[in-house]
Amino acid sequence: MELSGAFATSLSRRPLPELIAERIVAAIAAGVLTPGDRLPSEPQLAKQMSVGRGSLREALAKLQDAGVVEIVRGRGAFVREPAGDDSRLRFAVWSRSESSEVTQLLEARIGLESTAAGLACDRADPGDLEALGVACDEHEKAHRSGDLTAMVDTDERFHTALVDCAHNAVITDLYRTLVPGLKEFRQQLLSREGAERRSTHDHARIVAAVADKDHSAARRGVVAHLWPMYAEVVAAATGGDGVADYDGAEIFVD
Repeated sequence: MELSGAFATSLSRRPLPELIAERIVAAIAAGVLTPGDRLPSEPQLAKQMSVGRGSLREALAKLQDAGVVEIVRGRGAFVREPAGDDSRLRFAVWSRSESSEVTQLLEARIGLESTAAGLACDRADPGDLEALGVACDEHEKAHRSGDLTAMVDTDERFHTALVDCAHNAVITDLYRTLVPGLKEFRQQLLSREGAERRSTHDHARIVAAVADKDHSAARRGVVAHLWPMYAEVVAAATGGDGVADYDGAEIFVD
């Protein structure tokens, strides 16, 4: 199997094993490799990708740890068949293929939403607060129903309602340009274990902070809600276990 076309993009200054792992995941996502396929032999794959065998071995080890491939001694590396309910594996594969775009979207989103939450404390009128509360309740109901499509739609409505509470046309327009790119992210995150507890609890806390006109609590509530999701994408994309690391979140709050 010839994979050179799947690895045509140029290498950057990021760690080489990380880039190799991303390119293998991209090949899986593109259908060049499918579950059960054996990867080319180590010498063949290293030659196709124009990389050293040491870096390749490290990349394959990362992918095996993440459950993306299985390395069988004496036979080679095989693309793993993900279990139907293996949200962790799906998330790891998706994160490695989409991390660059998604992390930038999330950084912009955290900045816009935390600013909007602070402004909303001063500007939200009774109608805005009612709409925000209704969106919060609808999202909780969607979680109880187990309907992922409804969860995604109501989550989008809640966060859009929060931004609308700021009554800042520029922030609203900028945020709405991000929404389409966040749809798959929402699908991935809301299908993971613990999503209901985190999502509904955090939304309710944000609503309460805005209603109380507590600027600091509203902004921190948004960051506390979104930063772990951002950290999970980064962790999964770089070979971690997807567990949130809060280091760095303080850049978005006072």
